[in-house]
Amino acid sequence: MGITGTYIAIENFLLSQIINGEKSILELDPTQYQSLNIDKSWQAIHYLLCKDIENGKPPMGYVVPIRDDNELDCELDFEAFYITAQQVKEATNFLNSLDDTVLENIYDFKSMQENAVYPLHGNKNEMDTGFFYEYIYSYLIKLREYFNQTAEKGYAIILYFS
Repeated sequence: MGITGTYIAIENFLLSQIINGEKSILELDPTQYQSLNIDKSWQAIHYLLCKDIENGKPPMGYVVPIRDDNELDCELDFEAFYITAQQVKEATNFLNSLDDTVLENIYDFKSMQENAVYPLHGNKNEMDTGFFYEYIYSYLIKLREYFNQTAEKGYAIILYFS
């Protein structure tokens, strides 16, 4: 068990309604929308791309948008964040610019351990650096595809944790 991240692609007008308090995020049924669960990789991906645990600079900070300026006010046990359709496009362009060599060069397992990046923090089992990279990488590939599909539709994204 642990905190997993789930993305939901929604129309921009629906996001506006949620931001303005006209609709609740709890009214969304994730099965009715294009969604993607990235398991526990969310903070590790954010750290890999931004070299910080939260509040990464755009456009890399939009990929896992755990930013103070886009947190949704909701009644969830955990937090929820959003990015607009325009920010989805910016994040998509950024993700598409990353090749395997760039990702391997920015990966720093030791730094992730030292900064208690989730899910390494509190993990009783010693994770192997290669295994952990493959774990992150597998979800980055899924995220790239998800962002490409979402950008093509002109949708916004909500990321929530459960």
